[in-house]
Amino acid sequence: MTTPHILLVEDDELLRAEMKEYLVRRNNSVRACGTVAEASQALRERQPDVVVADVNLPDGDGAVFCMAHARQHPRTKWLLMSGDPALLTRSAKLKRDPDAPPFSVMAKPVPMHYVVEFVRLAMMAQPTR
Repeated sequence: MTTPHILLVEDDELLRAEMKEYLVRRNNSVRACGTVAEASQALRERQPDVVVADVNLPDGDGAVFCMAHARQHPRTKWLLMSGDPALLTRSAKLKRDPDAPPFSVMAKPVPMHYVVEFVRLAMMAQPTR
């Protein structure tokens, strides 16, 4: 199995650093960004296997980011996370839209072993390259 490449989009610097370190220690390649603009640039440079994105970002919305890019990256699995119940509800409603690309939603704080399991399952679901 290849090393999973994860795009992590989290505006909280400490949380982003902790999550990146945890994922790297578990043999993942991680590109960590703090804004939608940085994440958009990262997507142009390399298609990730998994995107883990906060919904509430300083320059945009992680769910809107997902809706805008997921169809262009059909092999990428998307995990949205938020600590705001209203944003979680809105993201869950988007998920039920028949035109929405597939993505998962988790409430923050997300236990890191859940993220690792999400990545593991995403990699198992991918066709061989």
